[in-house]
Amino acid sequence: MELTYKDKSEFLRGFLTLIRKDGAICNYERKMALIIGRHFGFAEDFCIEALDTLLENEYISEAPPVFSNREVARYFISETYNILEQIHELSLAELKWLDSVSQANHIDRRNFPFLLQLSENY
Repeated sequence: MELTYKDKSEFLRGFLTLIRKDGAICNYERKMALIIGRHFGFAEDFCIEALDTLLENEYISEAPPVFSNREVARYFISETYNILEQIHELSLAELKWLDSVSQANHIDRRNFPFLLQLSENY
């Protein structure tokens, strides 16, 4: 799967947005954000600064990322869920945000069993 630079940027921003949804960033989330940033070619000091200011940084958009295609969007939703589930149970706010990513990218939530628990009217 080929990711554009925008996809890589949206993936990192999306992961950062997701991990701040519960109001705290644990060491494991921080390490994973640095690994993702490094994997996609972002400077470590850039990633560290983003993490250090993440909870109060109003310039990191809360909007769900929109990817270049549905395959990349499905990859983002599945991978970020799998990463965070290894660390902790996802909060309702985190699940709702992942659902908003599926909607923004025109992907039916039925593709993700972990989103089926959300009611249509949450």
